[in-house]
Amino acid sequence: MTLVSDLALRLLFGLAAALLPLPSRQIPPAFFRTLHWIALGLAVLAAVDLFVHAAPEFARIAIVGCAVLAYLASVAWGLGLPRLGWPLTAALTLGATLLVDGSRGPSAPPLERAAGLVSGLYLGTLLCAMLLGHHYLTAPSMSIQPLVSAIRSAGLALLARAGLALAALAALRPAHPSSLLLLMRWGLGLAAPAVGLFLAHRTARIRSTQSATGILYATLILALLGELASLVLARSTAVTY
Repeated sequence: MTLVSDLALRLLFGLAAALLPLPSRQIPPAFFRTLHWIALGLAVLAAVDLFVHAAPEFARIAIVGCAVLAYLASVAWGLGLPRLGWPLTAALTLGATLLVDGSRGPSAPPLERAAGLVSGLYLGTLLCAMLLGHHYLTAPSMSIQPLVSAIRSAGLALLARAGLALAALAALRPAHPSSLLLLMRWGLGLAAPAVGLFLAHRTARIRSTQSATGILYATLILALLGELASLVLARSTAVTY
């Protein structure tokens, strides 16, 4: 699996999973519809990459199924049918989970398999929080609690990701990783986003949604750079960072 499909699948899983705890009574259905459009785009991107590189048949069938689920969910949420939208979102999450977990291979160590899923949650919750903050521009009267909760969820995902990265440090000596990639992974990918999430949480609590959204946008870019560095390190040293 290439970097493109790996990152797209992680984002697809994390974004779908991040939607499940959101309160649909406090957030307009249009937000859920938009995020499923993004999920559809990620599924199509991963599908193109998997088909081009002749991925296993299971992966190709599963990613097409995820794309169909994302499209159906976007239609359900667009029609304002949460009772139909939630099961489709849950099914999409399950399908993306199987794809991310299966991409590591059955013989992959548990730490490596967990890292893929936690990485997806980290990126997906950040993307969801950033887009939710942006949604306040069109729904300014919406309760601030969903945004605060989304930022907290991203913070918990960051802590879990950092914990797995710390566990991988035990394998540093035989791996001899690049110091520059390690700096990107820890500095840009974990330390800086931690500061960004703290600031975004503080600004969201005083209902400065535009400032919080800008901070989350920068935080998401830094997290993406960090996860890309992690993927490169994992491929060059066989150690999950």
